[in-house]
Amino acid sequence: MTLARLGHWLGLVLLASLVVVALLADALAGGAAWASPQHALPGAGAREIAGWWVMATRNTVAVVVTTTALAAVLGTALGAASVYGGGGAGGLLARLVEFTGAVPGLILVGLLRFWDASGGILALVGTLALLRALEVAQLVRAQVLTTIPSDFVEASRALGASRGWQLRVHILPPLARPLLVNLLLGASSLIGLEAALSFTGLGLPSDTPSWGGGLAAVAGGGNGVALACVVGSIGLTSAVLYGLSVIHASAEAPVVMAGHAKPATIPAA
Repeated sequence: MTLARLGHWLGLVLLASLVVVALLADALAGGAAWASPQHALPGAGAREIAGWWVMATRNTVAVVVTTTALAAVLGTALGAASVYGGGGAGGLLARLVEFTGAVPGLILVGLLRFWDASGGILALVGTLALLRALEVAQLVRAQVLTTIPSDFVEASRALGASRGWQLRVHILPPLARPLLVNLLLGASSLIGLEAALSFTGLGLPSDTPSWGGGLAAVAGGGNGVALACVVGSIGLTSAVLYGLSVIHASAEAPVVMAGHAKPATIPAA
């Protein structure tokens, strides 16, 4: 087993463990509440820190998974629409990307919180999903524009293939690996963004356990165990997600002619 494959499986095991902890958080924390409130972390003991960490992991994983899923769906739809939609959709997408790049995420979250009745949850998820969706859309648009002029796409069009068939057979399969790498990198950055926003008070509500909220609670010192737990969780998870993205990016994708696996007669729909 190569070092890259070993790292890949270890990373998957760690991520799967976090998902299991998130799904079983209430049971692992001993009930509906954590042992120590977030603001009490500086004086908490090991048992209280462990109970808080379980609940914080659940909330952080929920934010990252929800945001990543929304970004994948919305970004793919926007990227494809910017190519096939016409009417300047590609230019509009570019302007949106430039605008969100010019306005810091902190400002966007702060603006959305004015109309957020959830106490900051919807503003956080909405802002992060929007920023990530536009990045995914740029990737999808570039991939589609690269694939459309290919000979096999032109040949299928000449044989009467529908646009939907071309998307399913020729365009989406080559997009899978770049999209996976993008989503892994995005999830890694989302861990840090959630921590930064919660640290500044613009993330999840202050009484909702999260890794970023815990970092804000122990930043002033007073509990080295809690600080190590929070920093280790953020740093290790981000590093694993980044490492998985590097492994998949460097893996050589098999070269398969999409038309070879299909019958000679191309369906009309």
